[in-house]
Amino acid sequence: MLMIAVYFLLYPYLLLTARKSAFYHLFVASIIALVWMLITNNQYGYNRDMLIIFGLNSFPLFAWASGLFAAYLIYSHWEYKFKFASPIKKMILFIAFYWPILISVETIAYHIFNIKNLSTAIYAGLPICDCVHAPLWMQISYLALGPLYFGICEIIGLENPHHIKKTR
Repeated sequence: MLMIAVYFLLYPYLLLTARKSAFYHLFVASIIALVWMLITNNQYGYNRDMLIIFGLNSFPLFAWASGLFAAYLIYSHWEYKFKFASPIKKMILFIAFYWPILISVETIAYHIFNIKNLSTAIYAGLPICDCVHAPLWMQISYLALGPLYFGICEIIGLENPHHIKKTR
């Protein structure tokens, strides 16, 4: 339930901080999370009860949408400060935030909050952090979903919300 609350609190946050243009980024993150869950839903079965919505596990659905979007918000602040124009530099900057955030959140969820995905528990976790216990294709996908999301936002022309001039 916490992930659902976090996700839905993003909407008033964007309104109150005058970042309405970022709704598009949240929409793209939500679509990617939904597609990911449609593909991998049977790979998620946790050691605690999670709400199931239309047959989809709500925890990873809302965690992916919120996480992708949060990584973008953090990236967008720094990209605005440095004003990168090169798509490659922008992607590298996004990855520099996304991968550490992903690994940190996964490590904390697994080791501190004891959130374990029993459906993929037989697989080894990532080295050092011992998190993301899943098949190799899923581990690679975890690392690739962020750059995929960022690339889609760039390709469809979503601007950094910090670059958009506020009009009143």
